[in-house]
Formats: sequence, C-alpha cells, structure tokens
Amino acid sequence: MIRKIVVALLSAIIFCMGLAWLNYTPLDEQQANTYHWSYASLVMVYLMYAVPVYLVGGVPLSLLIEFITEKIGWVNPVVNYVFRLIAYSLAGLVAMMLFMFVMTGGKSGSSLFANGDFRFEVVASLLYLHLWLFSFLIVKPKKRGYSHGGYMRNL
Repeated sequence: MIRKIVVALLSAIIFCMGLAWLNYTPLDEQQANTYHWSYASLVMVYLMYAVPVYLVGGVPLSLLIEFITEKIGWVNPVVNYVFRLIAYSLAGLVAMMLFMFVMTGGKSGSSLFANGDFRFEVVASLLYLHLWLFSFLIVKPKKRGYSHGGYMRNL
C-alpha cells in the first residue's frame, strides 16, 4: 500500500511536469501586457488537482485491478500485461469522470469525451502502471509475506 501511494505521488509529479511543459509559453514567445504562468506555477496548480485524483481515485482502483488480476491468475505474462494496460486505461477514465462529476456538482457527464481530453487520463493511468511495475525493479519485494501481494508473480 505504501508503494502504491509513493508511486501515485511520483506519477502525479511527473504527469504534472509534462502537462506544464505542454502548456508553458517560453519567455521569448510571450506577448507584452499579458500574464503568463511560470512553469513552476503551472506544475503547482496541476498538482493541486492531480494528487487527489491519483490518491483518492487511482490507488483504490489500482488495488481493485491488482486483486482481480491475482484472482484470475493468468500464467502468460503478456496476457497479464495487456489486461493491466486495458484495466488501468479504463480506471483512469473512471477516476477522471468521478472527479469531474464531483468538481462540477454533478453537471458534467459527457463533457469529458466531447472534447477528446480523455487521452490525458489514459496517459496518467498508464504512467502510474509503468512506474508501479518499475518500482519492483528498484526495490525488490520480500520473499515471504504480503509485501507485494504476489502481483508480480506473472510478470
């Protein structure tokens, strides 16, 4: 659980840095007499929204996905990985739809798909998945006990 929270925080930071990089206007391209956000300000504003989504929506959905993956118990690591790709992509969409529903007071249902911004949620959830998988290369799970729940057994 601690691993998932740490990975969620790292994912939020990396995702927000990338999103801020996409929206930042360099100094030489800024127009006179208009306000432009600094890169650090953009990262901080995005973090205020991304961290709750990752922690409140992403971590529980990730626990659910890993529970389902463990119960199914595929032997083939490719099938296991493809299932996780699809499941985490859908979980990113679900988490963002719930976040948008809460933030708009229940008025935003289909606006998420109307403008095509759902690709950011998929990227955010897949970033979490791959950082979580990468974390097992950095910090090896214990041989015994419930340190990783056997999630990496089929990878």
